[in-house]
Amino acid sequence: MMKNWLKKIFLTAVMILFSFTLSWALNWEKQGDHYFLTKNNRDNFSLAGAGPNKFAHKYLKYAGVNFLVRGVDNWADYGRLNLEGNNMFSLPIRGGMKVEQVHLLAGGNYSNSYEHDGLMRLYGDKYFYATLSVIFVYADGVYQELSVPVFWDWFRIGHGAWSKHGARIESLGENPVRKNCNMFHISFINPRLEEPVKDILIMDSWIDDRPFSDIFAVTLKSADILEATPKEEK
Repeated sequence: MMKNWLKKIFLTAVMILFSFTLSWALNWEKQGDHYFLTKNNRDNFSLAGAGPNKFAHKYLKYAGVNFLVRGVDNWADYGRLNLEGNNMFSLPIRGGMKVEQVHLLAGGNYSNSYEHDGLMRLYGDKYFYATLSVIFVYADGVYQELSVPVFWDWFRIGHGAWSKHGARIESLGENPVRKNCNMFHISFINPRLEEPVKDILIMDSWIDDRPFSDIFAVTLKSADILEATPKEEK
């Protein structure tokens, strides 16, 4: 009787552990030490993007970093992190893992301009300024925030880059899914590489409850293990 009871407890624990592993794997695709936040469901990229998905391939590559940019065939748009309502987005990572870098692909949001701000619209409605940030929250209770400035201009600004304290932003030219809007590769190097990470939070600046930016792809670099499915080009 006791053996059967212990066996049931063991099997239940195994099933719970398996379900947790499966849930993590559904969030990420992996190749080598890079993890790509999946676009196979709306749990992550739950906010509608700019329109039809025009990316030619499932993955885009910049500076040696792959980004998963396409959703499943029935997605009407490419999707973006939901940062509306002054939200911070928490990446679905396993608590206690070690993360080296966070990479983002971002584009502008045409619905946001200084026309929503009574003071700033005096400077015109075609010039944007935003701040994108990543907050590393560590298991020991310490947190570190890294930020980059983003200028959303409705004209080509050409190639350019800015970096400071491990945060970097680089212009990649025109966004292929949004006409006359720039696209940027943004990266953040974890300032405490050897410390276990509890959470990674992503935040944008807002006018009212509108996020300035479209973050439509996220890639992590980590030598640690995060349950994931293998990268698969389609």
